Amino acid sequence: MLHPTGCGPERRSRRPRRLPVGAALLATAGLVLATLSGVAGAQPPVSTLQSKSSALAAKIATIQVKLQVLGEEYDQAATREALLKRDIHKDLGAIAAARAAVGSDRHSLEREVIDAYVNDGTAASALSVLTGKENAYPAQQTYLEAAAGKLSAAVSTLRVSEHALVARTAQLRHNSAQSHLTLKTLGAARARANALDSQLTSTLAGINGSLAAAVARQEQEQATQAAAQAAAKKTIEEAQQQSDASPSTHPSAATPTPSGDGPGLVAVRAAESQIGVPYVWGGASPGYGFDCSGLTMWAWGQAGVSLPHSAEDQYLSVEHIPFSDLQPGDLIFFAYGGYVYHVVMYVGDGKVIQAAQTGTLIGITALWPGAYAAGRP
Repeated sequence: MLHPTGCGPERRSRRPRRLPVGAALLATAGLVLATLSGVAGAQPPVSTLQSKSSALAAKIATIQVKLQVLGEEYDQAATREALLKRDIHKDLGAIAAARAAVGSDRHSLEREVIDAYVNDGTAASALSVLTGKENAYPAQQTYLEAAAGKLSAAVSTLRVSEHALVARTAQLRHNSAQSHLTLKTLGAARARANALDSQLTSTLAGINGSLAAAVARQEQEQATQAAAQAAAKKTIEEAQQQSDASPSTHPSAATPTPSGDGPGLVAVRAAESQIGVPYVWGGASPGYGFDCSGLTMWAWGQAGVSLPHSAEDQYLSVEHIPFSDLQPGDLIFFAYGGYVYHVVMYVGDGKVIQAAQTGTLIGITALWPGAYAAGRP
C-alpha cells in the first residue's frame, strides 16, 4: 500500500534501488511462516498408534470369545466326567452287591446240604415242606440237585453280569480318563489364553497411553505452531508497517525548534507549525492536511526552495548526503521494491517531523530504522 498510506502518487525511480531493512524483515518473516507451515504438515505417529490399538483390541476381543468357548467346553467336560464317575461308582456297587448275593446263596445252600445229609433235621423238614413229601430221601436228593442247579445258574448269571459290569466299568474308566485329559487340555488352553489376554491387555494399555501422549503432544505442537504462525504473521505486519515508515499516531513536539535563520531551520519551523494537522492523501494545504511530500514541499517553500510534490522526485532533485552529516531540515527517504515511497524531515536529536499515513496527525517522531537515503535541498 504505497499510495494510500504513503505520500501520494509516486513514479518509478530512474536509479537502481536497494531494499530497506523492512523488506529483509518481510522476507525473513515469510520464510519463518513457510517453514512453520511445513512443520505443521509433519504429523506425529498418532495414526500408527491408532491402527495398532485397533488391531490389538480386535485381537483381544477374539481371544476373549475363545476364552468363553473354552470355558463352556471345560464345564461340559467336567459335567461328563462327574457323570462317568457316578456311573462307575454305581456299577462297582452293583458288582459288589451281586457277588455278595451269590456268596450268601452259596453259603445257605451248603448249610442245607450239611443238615440234610448229616443231621436230617430242620433242613430236611424244611425240604419236606417245600416239596410236599415227607421222609423221601430221593426227594431230598432231587431238591439238593435242583438247589445246586439253581446255585450254578445264579453263579453263571453272576459271572455274566460281573463280566458285563467289568467291561462297562473299564469303558467308563477309559471314558473318564479321556474326559480328564480333555479337562486338562482345556484348562491348559484356557490358562494360555488368559495369559495372552492379560499380556495383550497390558500392551494395549501401554499403546493407548502412548496414543494419548502422542495426541496431547500433537495438540501442544499444533498450539505452539499456531502461536508461532501468529507471531510470524505479526512480524510480517510489523515489518510492513516499518517498511511503510509508520510513526506513532500521536504527534509530539518534544524536540524544541533550533534557533537560527538558515533555510533548513526555516523549513523545520514551518513544518512544526502544522503539528496536529491531519494526514490527507495528496494534500498540501496548511491547516487542512498534507501527505508526506506535500508537507516537505510546503515547508521548504517557506524557506524559498521549490520542491516537486513527490517523494521520488524530491529524492532525484536534492543533493544526497551521508546519514552522519544530517542537519535540521534535511530530507530522509524510505524505499521498498525499487520505489521511493516516503519522505520525512530531520529536526535533530534523531527525530523527524512527518505526515505518516491516513489516520495520523503531523507530528515529531523517532527516526524509524530502514531509511534508504538522505538529501539536502
